[in-house]
Amino acid sequence: MSIVVFTEKNKAASQIASILSGGHFNRASVESIPVYDFKMNGKEWRIMGLAGHIMGYDFPEQFNNWRECDPAVLLDTPPVKNVTKKPYAAAISLLASGAEEVVLACDFDREGENIGFEAKEIAERVASLPVKRARFSSLSSSEIKKAFSNLVEPDYNMAMSAEARQILDLKMGAAFTRFMTLSVREKARTKGVISIGPCQTPTCGFVYEREKLIKNFKPKDFWKIEAIFNSNGSDFTGVHRAGNIHEKEKADEIFARIKDCKTGLVDKKSVKEARTNPPYPLNTTEFLKRSSKFLGVSPEEALETAEQLYLSGFTSYPRTETNKYADDFDFKSKLVAFSSGIYQKYALEVISAGEISCRNGTKDGHDHPPIHPIKAASKDDVERSVRMPNAWKVYDLIVRHFLANLMQPAIFEKTRMEILVGGEIFDVKGSILKSAGWLAVYPFETKNDKLLPFIEEKDEVDVKKLKNTKSETTPPKRLTEAELLTLMDKHGIGTKATAPSHIETNKKRGYFETKGKTIAILDTGFTLMDTLDATVPILVQPEIRARIESLIQDVEDGKKSLESALEEGTLLIKKMYSQLTSSKEAIAARMAGTIVDEQVATDKKNFVGTCPECGRMLHMIKTDKGRFVGCTGYPECKNTYPLPKAGALTVLRSQQCEKGGVAVMKVGNKYNWAVGIGPCFTCDLEKKCFPPEIVGPCPACDGSMFLITTKDSRFLACTNRCGHTQSVPKSGRLTILDRLCEHCGWHILRVKEQKQDAKEFCGNRKCPGKR
Repeated sequence: MSIVVFTEKNKAASQIASILSGGHFNRASVESIPVYDFKMNGKEWRIMGLAGHIMGYDFPEQFNNWRECDPAVLLDTPPVKNVTKKPYAAAISLLASGAEEVVLACDFDREGENIGFEAKEIAERVASLPVKRARFSSLSSSEIKKAFSNLVEPDYNMAMSAEARQILDLKMGAAFTRFMTLSVREKARTKGVISIGPCQTPTCGFVYEREKLIKNFKPKDFWKIEAIFNSNGSDFTGVHRAGNIHEKEKADEIFARIKDCKTGLVDKKSVKEARTNPPYPLNTTEFLKRSSKFLGVSPEEALETAEQLYLSGFTSYPRTETNKYADDFDFKSKLVAFSSGIYQKYALEVISAGEISCRNGTKDGHDHPPIHPIKAASKDDVERSVRMPNAWKVYDLIVRHFLANLMQPAIFEKTRMEILVGGEIFDVKGSILKSAGWLAVYPFETKNDKLLPFIEEKDEVDVKKLKNTKSETTPPKRLTEAELLTLMDKHGIGTKATAPSHIETNKKRGYFETKGKTIAILDTGFTLMDTLDATVPILVQPEIRARIESLIQDVEDGKKSLESALEEGTLLIKKMYSQLTSSKEAIAARMAGTIVDEQVATDKKNFVGTCPECGRMLHMIKTDKGRFVGCTGYPECKNTYPLPKAGALTVLRSQQCEKGGVAVMKVGNKYNWAVGIGPCFTCDLEKKCFPPEIVGPCPACDGSMFLITTKDSRFLACTNRCGHTQSVPKSGRLTILDRLCEHCGWHILRVKEQKQDAKEFCGNRKCPGKR
């Protein structure tokens, strides 16, 4: 008989087996699933890693046909839980049949506890066994040994809170998605699915609200009066006390009084010391925000990278609400580990300061400590163990944040002056970093000095220039992923673990996209959110979802049973569904033909443009008889356009037809085609629309050499068709640079082939420089 341990992932299983066995374990397999065997304290131990959830909820089979099942029925239908990963279930059963005890060692959070209970449920089908729980926040040797020496009871309430989330999310997602999709299909030809999700939709709602502010923004004029002063040879800037002046007459009046002034008087000067405190310890939300803001890493990638760092033993568990360390947290051993290597200077600075103190936050999730490093590692160590593109960047951020939290505040010297010019007050501000403190280890928040010359009160300064500048107010900026995470956290949308997936789901649905560090809503997302906001605003707003999250938390805290939370949550969902169904006609009318469904989001190349007849979308349609451009508003709109029978078609999004074609396409590498007009080579405006890529003057006549690209080759030919041609390299990406050859005046060509350095050269074989 053996003690069987189930972890959440195979990597954790192998790490734990290595620690508990002192590295002396055997690898076996059960139902092709890796199992790690060893002896400890005279007993046989077997450890198996799962693959996340091995069971899942779904509705009974008779509810699978969308058209034959009213979506409302799903809200009153209890879903059933089935095994989704049968090899793992079979392996659990085999291991449990020969066990004397089961230990659950999955991640200590809702989903981890629930995954453990799935294994427990399957094991108990074959044997009645005692089941214990090992809780840990890192895969360090000391913590694993401590956890397995102090096994506890599994947390039923925590596991059931995950059940509540799964069931309520399934009911809402399935019923609402089916209703929306079927309603639109009644009005328009579409095979796509219009997806509504309990967290996905309010997440998109935040982006929509910001986009609406931007679209509705009306700029206003304002004037700002600035002075460039000079003292002791140094220039510095002051701003009129009125700041942004919205009345032109007032700005002109002030400027008229002072425009001829040549000197100013320093009326007041103050110098104060300002402190910038270290950041609070990292919880998951703050980690994701900082990864996005400082590293440009998406929340989903950041969380997955942190998960792999945790499984490799480099950092602690990455899903935690907590941003404060316990009183007995062992800082000293962590600092000693970093007292050599690239972080040596900062670790020794903290150690040498004497008593170690951290700047704690106020959140205590009673689950895991803040995210922190477990062991010191080099860049090579991290990248060898964690095969993810930003593994080292994420590890470095976690280490630096940990050290910064233990260091002294940064100290700035802030200088403020009031300078009188013709009786008008100009404010001048300066700042100097006197002591870097925690900023020394945290390059992500560097602040540049704003130096001022040495001036005392009552000194005169020269007025070098006065400006009365007209500007416009600017619209709000688009949300960054960090700001979106802040809004989700504030309104209780999702959890620390699920927030990144809700953002990613919206991207996959084609509802919004990231551009640099900001999020831009796409037409699909805006249309959907605008429709819901006009008809069922409760779906877009976060309040109902926040209430459901509160119910789930009540289950975890033991304040509500699973059954009562499901009953109350279902009533909230029914309330929203009732509003949705009462607006069916309005929703279908607004969305039919204007929303690009999920199929469109993943197949953008087939969408051509806007239908001039009805304003809906035109797309390429392929049938057994050929291909053509049709309208998504069919059958109401029967507008179509022919396409050439052969050749790969690419829509040239940035190209417009001068004669009114609805779009321009490239047909293979041969010619261009204007939809609704025909082939461009028959058009007298072809050269205007597609000017040749001129390389230089023709050596044989007064024409110009230009690039011709065919399916199989490319070469240079003369615009006068004099017969002179020249070859260019057939492979690699070819670019015609703006830079000219100093010998012949041809544009320099640049060719870049894979795994080779780019080559730049003059393509003129008769260039004097080649003689």
